[in-house]
Amino acid sequence: MKRLLLIGLIGAGMWVVTARAQEKFSQAVRPEDLATAGLTKLSPEEWARLDALVEAYKSGVMAAARAEVAAAAAARAVAEKKAAKAEAEVVATKAAAPKPAGEGFLAKAKVLLSPGTEIEYETVESRIAGDFSGWEGRAVLTLQNGQRWQIANGGTYITPMLPSPNVKIVPANLGGFWMTIEGVANRVKVLPLGAK
Repeated sequence: MKRLLLIGLIGAGMWVVTARAQEKFSQAVRPEDLATAGLTKLSPEEWARLDALVEAYKSGVMAAARAEVAAAAAARAVAEKKAAKAEAEVVATKAAAPKPAGEGFLAKAKVLLSPGTEIEYETVESRIAGDFSGWEGRAVLTLQNGQRWQIANGGTYITPMLPSPNVKIVPANLGGFWMTIEGVANRVKVLPLGAK
C-alpha cells in the first residue's frame, strides 16, 4: 500500500513538472505582469514567436547557437590571420627573388641593329580614348589600348566633336608613323610615346 501511495505521489509530481514544462510562457505569466511589461498589445503571431523564443531559451538552443557563432568567428579570425601571413610570405619571396638577367628596363630598351636590317611594324587599330575635337601643336593622343602617340609635325586641326573615333596607325616610309582618324580627312604623322 505504501508502495502504491509512493508511486502515485511520484506520478503526480512528474505530471505537474511535465505540465509546467509544456505550459507556454504567455499562459504562465500573470495578466498584471503582461500589462506592466507592455505585452498586451501583441498579435497572436507575435505571441507565438515570443513563446517559441522563450522555449528555445529554456531548452538551451539559443546558448548553443551563440556558441556556434562565436566558434565560427574565432575560426574565421584564425583563417584570416593565416591568409595574411601566407600573403606576406609570398610578397617577401617575390622581393627576395633575384631578377633574371636581361629582363630589366634597359634590356628591353636596347636593340642593336646592323645596317640593312629590316624592321617590320604591325598596324595599330584602336580608338581614341574619349572625345576628339582636333589637336594643337605637338599634342599627345591616348588610345583605348593604352598607347600614347604624339603629333610629330605640330600644327593645328579643329573638327566638330567626335566621340571616341577609330584610328589606324601604319609605319611611314622614312620613319615615324601615319595616323588615320575616322571622320578626319587628312592623316597626321605621329610618334609613339612610352611604348608598352
